[in-house]
Amino acid sequence: MTLIALSGYYGFHNLGDEAILEAIICALRRLQPEVQIAVLSADPQNTAKDYGVEAVPRTHLPSIIRLLRRSDLLISGGGGLLQDVTGPRSIPYYLGIMELALLLKRKVAVYAQGVGPLRQDLNRLWVKRVLSRVQWVSVRDEASARVLAEMGVNRPIRVTADPVYSLEPAPREETISFWEERGIKLSPAEPLVGIALRPYPKEKEFDRHLLNVIQRGCYYLRKEFGARLVYLPFHPEKDLPLARALASAAPSRGILFAESLTPREILRLMGGLDLLIGMRLHSLIFAAICGVPFVGIPYDPKVYAFLEYMEKGVSLPPEKLTLQELLISLKEALFRGKEMRWSLRPKIEKQKEEVQKAVKELLSLIS
Repeated sequence: MTLIALSGYYGFHNLGDEAILEAIICALRRLQPEVQIAVLSADPQNTAKDYGVEAVPRTHLPSIIRLLRRSDLLISGGGGLLQDVTGPRSIPYYLGIMELALLLKRKVAVYAQGVGPLRQDLNRLWVKRVLSRVQWVSVRDEASARVLAEMGVNRPIRVTADPVYSLEPAPREETISFWEERGIKLSPAEPLVGIALRPYPKEKEFDRHLLNVIQRGCYYLRKEFGARLVYLPFHPEKDLPLARALASAAPSRGILFAESLTPREILRLMGGLDLLIGMRLHSLIFAAICGVPFVGIPYDPKVYAFLEYMEKGVSLPPEKLTLQELLISLKEALFRGKEMRWSLRPKIEKQKEEVQKAVKELLSLIS
C-alpha cells in the first residue's frame, strides 16, 4: 500500500494552511483512492480526527524517522514554508525534514510552495542545495520560480496552482443550514459581509489606522445597505484581537467567529456571504471559489499576484487605504456582484485543472 507523508504548517489551526492540507488530501484520494496519508502535525490527535489520516508530532524525531522509513514519498508543502522573515526556525525545520527523508533514501517532492523572502545568504545556499537534490519541485507563483532560478536550483521548476483552488463550494442547502443553526436567515435585504483581516506585519501604527478606516467602512455598510458584518479570524492566534476589537465597537458591531472552523465549515459559511473584505490570501481564494465578490487589501506579494490573476478583484494597498477609496470599492463590489461571480468561474476552473495536473505528476513519482 502506498504511503505518502505530508510536511507543512499543519496542526496550528491556521485556516489557510488547514485548507491546503484538506485540498492535498482530497486531490490525492480523488486520483488514488487507496493511498495512505500521514501528516506531520502540531496537533496530531485533531489532524487525524479531522482528515481521517495518520498523524505524528511534527517535532518528535523518533516518530518522524519511523514514518519516513515507511513512506514512499514525502511531500513538502504547500504554503509559504521556505522563507526567513517570520522567524529563524522555518528554514531549518522544513529543509531538515527533506534532508532526513533523502538520507533515508525516500523520494521528496516540493509542492506548490511560495518561496521567499530569503534574506540570509546561508539560507539561500541551503535551499539551493536541498532543492537541487529532491525529485520534483513546484511553486505556486512566477515570483517563487524566479527566486529559485536566480539561486541556481538544479531542477526543473514547475509553476502550479495553490491546491486550495481544487476545493468545491458547499451545496446551497448546507450553506443555509450552517447559518440557520446560528440563528441567521439569509436575506438579500440584509447582505452578509465577511471581514478577514490580519495585523499588518511589524506595523503597530498601521494597525490603528486600519482599525479606524475599516470601522468607518463597516458603519457605511450597515447604514447604507443594512449589512450584517461577520468577522473571520483565519489565524485566531494572530487575527482574533483585531477582529474582536472591530466586532465589539458600536460602528462596526458584528458576528465574531472566535472558534476555529474547518475548511469545510468555512466553505459553508462563505457561500452565504454577499461580499468579503480580505487581507489573507486564502480568505480571498475561498471567496473566489464560492463566487463571492471581494475587496482585497494586499499586504504581501502573494495577495497582489492573486488579485492580478483574478482581474476583477478590487485591491487597495494597505499603506494607501483611505476611507473614500474603501467606500468606492465596497459599493462597486456590491453592485457588480453578479458580474464578478460569472467572471471568476473560468479562472477557478483553470486553476483546478492545474492542481489536478500537478497531483498526477506527484503520484507518478511513486507509480
